[in-house]
Amino acid sequence: MRTFLSKSKVVKKPNVPQYNPNPQTFGEHIRKKRIQSQLPQKLIADQLGVDENTVTGWELERNQPLMKYYPAIIAFLGYYPFNHETDSVAGKLKQIRHYHGLTFKECAKRLSISVDAAMRWERGKPIAYPSTKQLIEAVWQSLPSQLIQHPL
Repeated sequence: MRTFLSKSKVVKKPNVPQYNPNPQTFGEHIRKKRIQSQLPQKLIADQLGVDENTVTGWELERNQPLMKYYPAIIAFLGYYPFNHETDSVAGKLKQIRHYHGLTFKECAKRLSISVDAAMRWERGKPIAYPSTKQLIEAVWQSLPSQLIQHPL
């Protein structure tokens, strides 16, 4: 094939990473792990018990996973993807809920407290009963250590 130009130039597509190397969002964590593992979305979706379009939505930040899927996602990632403090009772309670995929209502029932108390405590309001603090601390300590915080 002849062209009007004496020389032709080949332009390569820029090498854009397929994922954020420093994921910040839940979807970015899922996408990075999936691509690094060279797994198709369909396989991940089957593993997590969701539709392939759901995984796509999470990866593209169109929507967030429901709390009930958090345990399976955390297990898939192999680490806890959220970057919040865990020194306070509030942070520990939040991590417990995420790890076990519990709504405030489910968490409150397991801890034998009111839903309102669970919500207040996770927002950082003080807990009046030392025994409740000890219970939350004990449950938090029982979480697998490799899942305590995501690698930086």
